[in-house]
Amino acid sequence: MQSEIRQEKKNLPLKLPFIKIWNRTRRALRNPPFILSILLLIVLIYLVIGPLASMIKSSFTLHPRDALFVDNGKAGEFTTYYFVRTFLGNMRQVLFYKPLLNTLVVIFPMSALALLIGGALAWLVVRTDFPWKRFVAKIAIIPYMLPSWTLALAWITLFKNRTLGGTSGILEYLGITPPTWLSFGPLPIIIVMALHYYPFSFLLIGSALRDIDTRLEESALVLGADTKVIMRRIVLSLIMPAVLSSWILTIARGVGSFSAPAFLGRPVNYQLLSTRLYSNLQTGSPGVAYLLAVVMILLAVSFIYINQKVIGTRKGFVTITGKAATKSIIKLGKYTTLVSVLVFAFLTIVVFIPIIVLAIETVVKVPGNYSLSNFTLHYWLGKSDPQILTGQPGVFRNPEMWRALWNTLKLGVLASFFCAVAGLLIGYTVVRLRGRFISKILDQISFLPYLVPSIAFGATYLSLFAKQRGFIPSLYGTFTLLILVTTVKNLPFATRSGISGMMQLGHEIEEAGIIAGASWSTRMRRLIMPLQSSSLLSGILLPMVSAMRELSLIIILITPGTHLLTSLTFKYTDYGYYSISNALLLINIFLVLVLTIGIQKITGNDLSEGLGG
Repeated sequence: MQSEIRQEKKNLPLKLPFIKIWNRTRRALRNPPFILSILLLIVLIYLVIGPLASMIKSSFTLHPRDALFVDNGKAGEFTTYYFVRTFLGNMRQVLFYKPLLNTLVVIFPMSALALLIGGALAWLVVRTDFPWKRFVAKIAIIPYMLPSWTLALAWITLFKNRTLGGTSGILEYLGITPPTWLSFGPLPIIIVMALHYYPFSFLLIGSALRDIDTRLEESALVLGADTKVIMRRIVLSLIMPAVLSSWILTIARGVGSFSAPAFLGRPVNYQLLSTRLYSNLQTGSPGVAYLLAVVMILLAVSFIYINQKVIGTRKGFVTITGKAATKSIIKLGKYTTLVSVLVFAFLTIVVFIPIIVLAIETVVKVPGNYSLSNFTLHYWLGKSDPQILTGQPGVFRNPEMWRALWNTLKLGVLASFFCAVAGLLIGYTVVRLRGRFISKILDQISFLPYLVPSIAFGATYLSLFAKQRGFIPSLYGTFTLLILVTTVKNLPFATRSGISGMMQLGHEIEEAGIIAGASWSTRMRRLIMPLQSSSLLSGILLPMVSAMRELSLIIILITPGTHLLTSLTFKYTDYGYYSISNALLLINIFLVLVLTIGIQKITGNDLSEGLGG
């Protein structure tokens, strides 16, 4: 008996680690947040990591169509054919290097111009006595609320010429023939994209300027520093992180931009990585397209990484204290009228004229003729007429438009609902398991879709769901795929909203439910969900607006039966039917603006809040 006890004591040190692991496992399996985190992690790995892995695998897998061009090639086998063809072959300039160069030529000047415009407006609104601050702050962010190709179509309507065929634009009708390089190509792409993305810089730099404790400047004045020194050594130092962030984030977003390069570049065969990716998928070269998507992802992630390194290594400054700061406002004086005229002229050109131009194009019966006698409502209300645009009826009589409108609303509602619920559940597990490894992994994976350019993210889903995998069927051509990709792409915003909301919710409320004997599902339904209704609402409404104006994400996943307003606009623009595409775009703009205003009223949030004085 004593020998057995001695042997048991001898084996006890070996058993202790296993006993600890078993006890921890039992406790974890009785912890609903831990179980939920495991389930969410599995789903996110499949929906976020899985598409990326599938796309990389497809880049090195021989597709049936290309097996004919490879000696002894068999469909489905490993191949370096696409890698060699894209980066080393005779077509490398057309397939990769020229689009890459064009992308870099566009995104750097575009981001610099956006930074200049946004920074100047932010300075004017926050640090001067400009009299129309609140109005300008609200109007200045409208270009980013609109679909990204609004300015592109307005630009075409104004500047297109008959050099490339087709009809004349408004300027050519008035006797001014714009050169082709002004109508299409890199210059209009740069300008249009800069005017769409400058609100990034306006909001980020404006917030940084607003948070500066201006007593720092007053102290510098007392010490004898002149205005230039104060600007260089104090103000610019304090806002430099915001400047760098807005610049690099704009570059990263520009890498994946599709609509403006497609509308303004393809007519003159000016291809960027995004449009070349789309062209390769359209011509049946998915292997090359997936490699381009990988390059775009690496570029975007590199820029985000640079941003984190630059901002992370800069010194921190305490600029918000417990005492009230005195605003240091620059007096415009005699220049107030001139500055006001320039600002309102800019906002008119960027916000109001494009919508007016688009509307004019929809009431012109014969394209290129803008006389009053040629005005018509045919493209809105007219019946099919073989003499007009090959018999296309007005948009309100077009069944395809109504299907696209219904699909757009359905996608916005369903995707945003699933996105909000997933974001709240992820936020719940991340906060409840804070500090644990699984919490950090879940947080990082849920944010990963933000780093992937939209058209590249769409390509990853095309690769994963183009064919059946195990028990999961092929989803290509189904509306389910659009809901899925839109939900996951917008998940970072909903997750941040969920985490922010849960950080404000103490454990005591849920512990009270446990003491009262409520199950986990009851606690979620009766306590957590009602208390997090505002976060849930934000998680629903914001992705809804994003889904209704999205083109880059879904353009390669659309089939004739799943058209949205955005993809239908692109289709008619591709045909050259600008009157119809502009009408569809105006309907889309109306929906987006109504929803955006509704969001601000319901949530009480305003992007420009605080910048307008």
